[in-house]
Amino acid sequence: MGHGAGEYKSADMGEGKPETGEIQLDGKRVAVTGAGGFIGSATCDRLAAGGTEVIAVEIDPALEPRVSGSAAEFRVADVSDSAATAAAVEGAELVVHTAAFVREWGTMEEFIPVNVRGTVNVLDAAEAAGAERVVHLSSVVVYGYAAEGELDQSASRRQVGIPYIDTKAASDRIACRRDAVVIRPGDVYGPGSVPWLIRPAELLRSGQMALPGKGDGTMLPVYIDDLVSSIVLGLRRGVPGHAYTVWDGEPVSFHDYFSRLAEIAGGRPPRRLPRAALSALAGTMELVAKLRGRPPDFGRHGITLVDRRGTASNTLVREELGWEPAVSLEEGLRRSGKWLREGEMTATSDSRPIHQMF
Repeated sequence: MGHGAGEYKSADMGEGKPETGEIQLDGKRVAVTGAGGFIGSATCDRLAAGGTEVIAVEIDPALEPRVSGSAAEFRVADVSDSAATAAAVEGAELVVHTAAFVREWGTMEEFIPVNVRGTVNVLDAAEAAGAERVVHLSSVVVYGYAAEGELDQSASRRQVGIPYIDTKAASDRIACRRDAVVIRPGDVYGPGSVPWLIRPAELLRSGQMALPGKGDGTMLPVYIDDLVSSIVLGLRRGVPGHAYTVWDGEPVSFHDYFSRLAEIAGGRPPRRLPRAALSALAGTMELVAKLRGRPPDFGRHGITLVDRRGTASNTLVREELGWEPAVSLEEGLRRSGKWLREGEMTATSDSRPIHQMF
């Protein structure tokens, strides 16, 4: 694929780099940024259970209870602040960077400090600390949403005019070139997921969920536990500069996924509307939300996020890291439904921008 407008060519995948030795994690000091978020807290729990000494790095001190059972130390830091980040990562032997500004609306100026500069700050801090390896959490959004067929890790990173996607693509490129191990999760769902469980469950219950066109956009699901397994494997044996796409390999349409979620959440299946009509509706919701001083329930950029045309290969993570998904979509939704029914659905505030919610 040649260089095109709005594309980053992934020629920096480290194909000629030697294999790295496996790192034994037991007893290692591991700093996890975005530790209070959905992915960050799950990562802290798994690492602590495996015998590592977790340094939980989080911007919001109120989230300390989320990791109090797994973190040996809680450090407050905003990754957009280079000095604070350096202090927070000091003493770490390994680093997992999950902190990100994650939402489908907002300006580029809001996303760059955390998603781009924050990534540089974490990489600089890890280098200064002498960390052996850094795992950077990227996303399959870097492939864009328009390409049909199956893409692999050599595909161009896309710029599509959506700040979240464009800044994740930029940070992905930086992390690869700085020899981090990059994990590109698919659509991460499970108990605690804001975009793929909590928010849609609320919309389905209120009958407000709608999808563009036929609702046949392709979801690339990965259950939170399976994603965390890939992060741990990345720490242990990931190849510096390589990017690993992580999802279960069984694509499902967004209409099918949300219809199944409606069944377990006690809601109505999503409606299907022409994309133009749905975009106009989302624009109105954005305007009303702005006037009320609150985030919109659904924005225009969100339409793109549920209208993916192709898939992405997970062959590399299977072959190089030995990762295999353990939780099927059916089982993952069963666990999610149980969590919802038990009344544990506590929505994470959308005003907390730093924490990785995907």
